[in-house]
Amino acid sequence: MISYQWCSELDSGDRDEVLALVAAAAEYDDEAGFSSINPGDVTSTSRNGVRVYHLPIAARRDLSARDDAPLVVVAYLHLQVDDGGLGTAQFVVHPDYRSRGIATMLVEEIGLDTTVDGGWEGTGAAALRCWAYGTHPASERLTRRFGVAPVSRLWTLFRHLSGPFASPLDDVSVPEGITLAEARPLEDPMASKSIEEVLDAAALVPAQRERLADEIRLGAGTVVVATGSSGASLGFAWFDSALSTHLELDAASVRALVLTEAARREGLGTTLLVVALGALRDAGAQIALIRIDPDDAGAVRMCRLLSFEQEEEHSCYQVGEWAEVPSF
Repeated sequence: MISYQWCSELDSGDRDEVLALVAAAAEYDDEAGFSSINPGDVTSTSRNGVRVYHLPIAARRDLSARDDAPLVVVAYLHLQVDDGGLGTAQFVVHPDYRSRGIATMLVEEIGLDTTVDGGWEGTGAAALRCWAYGTHPASERLTRRFGVAPVSRLWTLFRHLSGPFASPLDDVSVPEGITLAEARPLEDPMASKSIEEVLDAAALVPAQRERLADEIRLGAGTVVVATGSSGASLGFAWFDSALSTHLELDAASVRALVLTEAARREGLGTTLLVVALGALRDAGAQIALIRIDPDDAGAVRMCRLLSFEQEEEHSCYQVGEWAEVPSF
């Protein structure tokens, strides 16, 4: 009923269908906050330290039993495998083909055995991880059926920026000896250099750094960087003022807030976050969204003090052994 073939690069026909599928799914899932795949991942190829695999899943249009019905791409799986054999998967089904057993059929056919020679499906993946954003009943049913347990959580928090439920944004005091640079586009060379400096000194585990670097490489928005008296970059806030609909309100996101290890616990994180929130408010956002690790007590406390509320919980599912904590 379904057909599929792994490839290292999509041909032009499949690429166009997958890009259309990814766009349709992102639009359909936007307000609910479910997982989406960046179009840049669809066109990506292997690079130093990362092998990339694509799996377009096709079926007869409308799942017809007729042999003359045309084949269309109904789902897509994207896999990245690092040199250690750790595979990060992303999966999406076209909105028109959901709740029709596509994902279940795929898992039943290819399995989840990562212990065989050559790794899972011959990709070299000795372990797999996949994030499911939003409380999606389909992902819960699928993982429960195949006994795949969550290994980490992530929260989406929201804060009203305008309207009757909004708390005022207090003026921030920049910690002594620290300067906030003028906001710059994410792709600005000076911003990119500062981001690299912060990531080098942020004590992130490799998986977290690589995932964040990928998101920055494929992302858009604005960066505010904090520098110390020596001129060294100490932290940055990355935010995107592009508006989407969330909770029936205009929403924009704080995409990342990262400090060097030496700059923590001095109030700099709060300063950068308030600056980002002010910029989103001035751009017309009614609410701000941010994702945090609920096990990061400092981040949870900071967001609570700034009147954020929890809105969604996300789960990372894992097959096989993986020593590092999940990236997000």
